Amino acid sequence: MIPGNTDILLTHGPPAGVGDYTKNGEYAGCVDLLEEVQCRVKPLYHCFGHIHEANGVYSDGTTTFINAAICNSAYKARQPAYVVDLPKRMFPLNVYTEPCSNSPMP
Repeated sequence: MIPGNTDILLTHGPPAGVGDYTKNGEYAGCVDLLEEVQCRVKPLYHCFGHIHEANGVYSDGTTTFINAAICNSAYKARQPAYVVDLPKRMFPLNVYTEPCSNSPMP
């Protein structure tokens, strides 16, 4: 479960309907993740990748969503990287990253 006081959320995949439109014309994001982000957690930023062709910055008015995938659908690093400047008043930040299933850490 994502802690409710998370300011910056990092996940591998996108939430449903945000930066998840594929070259095959399908939406590939997670509905449960969207609900958590918009209804409960409401982080300032949600950064993700996975859907290479949907690279970009999106907003719902509360959260800024960043699909930071730098590779295109041919796996070539051709898309822009994003830099986010955070106001000093936000520190310390509460950052949550999803556990990696193949991580050697417990």
